[in-house]
Amino acid sequence: MQNAHERFGVLEFTKRTKDITTRVRVHIDRAVLEPAMDDRGQARAHLLSVIGGDSEIGALWAALAEAAVLRMYPAGHAGIAVCLGPEAQCFRGSVVLPGRTRPVRHLVAVSAELAKTKPGTDHAGARTILSHDDPLFIFYRIAYRYGLPVLPEWAPWFMQQLKRRKAVQPLVGLACSPVLVNGMKQTFLAWIGKALKEGSIRFPEQNGPISWSLPVTFFEGPSSAGLER
Repeated sequence: MQNAHERFGVLEFTKRTKDITTRVRVHIDRAVLEPAMDDRGQARAHLLSVIGGDSEIGALWAALAEAAVLRMYPAGHAGIAVCLGPEAQCFRGSVVLPGRTRPVRHLVAVSAELAKTKPGTDHAGARTILSHDDPLFIFYRIAYRYGLPVLPEWAPWFMQQLKRRKAVQPLVGLACSPVLVNGMKQTFLAWIGKALKEGSIRFPEQNGPISWSLPVTFFEGPSSAGLER
């Protein structure tokens, strides 16, 4: 955490009216972006985590509610035009820092697609956005979301399948290594069924608890060897 502020980027919002130009700048410490897919060169943001003062965070909240285009400047890099799109969800909080009389305001904003990518739902279709590219983490989140009957030992096999079928692609991340996984529950179950018949993966001979040892991630927090499902 030493000198963590030096790894922060800047997120800027500019609003022009007939007579006034307003520019708001806040510090950004985490971001998940999908590279531009059109001629506008505008990245699709799925997560933004920023800190600033009361007025700056309030103005940014309003801008995100309007699906405004923002400008992101990662530390040491050129600016990127980003937009969360409509129906983004925002969460605000406060961070008390030693030596400051007033707390710093913290805002986390997620796209509508990322907000709907949660266990037990298919609302986001065949796309699953994840904050970490570790094979075990990817496998756990996909299995947890779709309720797949799996074992942690199958994670390397599953990652091989994703890469071979071009079903996983890296996204642009600030202070994280996000990926996009394409596939539905029926697809993954078909892969598992075929691999079990071929003997590429196997169920254990005896029943028992399943433990996952996951890496530390922005969303999950510290890993736990006793995590069970």
